[in-house]
Amino acid sequence: MVFLKNNTMNIIDLHCHTTASDGIKTPSELIDFAIENNVSVLAVTDHDTVSGLEEAVNYSSDKDFVLIPGIEFSIDYQGGSFHLVGLYINHEYTPLIEKTLHLQDVRDKRIYRIIEDLEKHGIELPVEDVLAESAGGAIGRPHVARVLVKHGYANNLNEVFKKYLVKGKPGYVKKERIKLEEAVSLIKGAGGISIIAHPVSLNYKSMSEFENILKGFIDAGVEGLEVYSSMHKNSEITDFLELAVKYNLIVSGGSDYHGDKDERIGYYLPSKPIPYELYDRIKSSKTE
Repeated sequence: MVFLKNNTMNIIDLHCHTTASDGIKTPSELIDFAIENNVSVLAVTDHDTVSGLEEAVNYSSDKDFVLIPGIEFSIDYQGGSFHLVGLYINHEYTPLIEKTLHLQDVRDKRIYRIIEDLEKHGIELPVEDVLAESAGGAIGRPHVARVLVKHGYANNLNEVFKKYLVKGKPGYVKKERIKLEEAVSLIKGAGGISIIAHPVSLNYKSMSEFENILKGFIDAGVEGLEVYSSMHKNSEITDFLELAVKYNLIVSGGSDYHGDKDERIGYYLPSKPIPYELYDRIKSSKTE
C-alpha cells in the first residue's frame, strides 16, 4: 500500500455521523471539530436520513473546508451487517427525502417496541430520556444504549450490545431495511456514488467468498469500496485494496466517527490518517 506523508493540512474523512442520526455532535459542531483536528474534507453520512445535511452544507459554505453530502443506508441483507454509503448526493432529491422520512417513521415506532420489550424483561427506561438523547434526530438503538448506560444497566456501549438490543437478548426488535437495488437507485438518482461501508461487517467466511458477494453488488450498481475503515485490520485493508483495483472500484475511507466509540476523526487506525489521495480520485470520478 502507498500512504501519503502525514500532512496535517491534508486529512480527510468520508464517513461520519451527527446528531441527525446517532452521532453526538450536531452537523455544525462536527464541522468545527473536524477543522480543529486538521480535517479539510468531510463527508456527513448519517444513517437513513439527510436531515442534517442542510445545516452542514450551509455552515461549511463560508469556510475553507470541503463538505461532501452523504448518507449511510442499512441494507436488507442476510448473513451480516450491510451498510451502503452514498457520497456527493443531492440532499434535496425528492425520492430520497420521501424514502428517508418513511424509514425515520418506522425507526421511531421501533424504538417504542424496543422499550416495551425491555420492560417485559424488568428493564424500565423513560421514553422521554431516549427522545432527549436523540436531540430531535432520527432515533436508533445507540440512543437507547446510551440511556441504558446512564441508568446503570451497563458500564459502556460495548457491554450494552452484548447484553441487550441484539437478536436473542432483551430489547431486540428487527429493523426495517432498504433493498440494495433501491438504495443504489436512490443514490444514483441523487447524483451520488454508492460505496460499500466497512465490508468486514458482512461476516463472510473467506476473502474468496467476499469476492463472490462483491461481484453481485457490482452487478447491482455499487461503484466503490470503503477500504480504509476503523473496523479493518491492516491485512484486510490490503485484501480490500487489491479487490478494488481488480474490479476498478472507487476506493474510499472513513473513521465512521460518532464521537463515543473511540474513533479518531480523519484516521482509519489510531496513527494512520485516511489517504488524502482518495479524495482526489473520487473528485476526479465525479468530473469524468
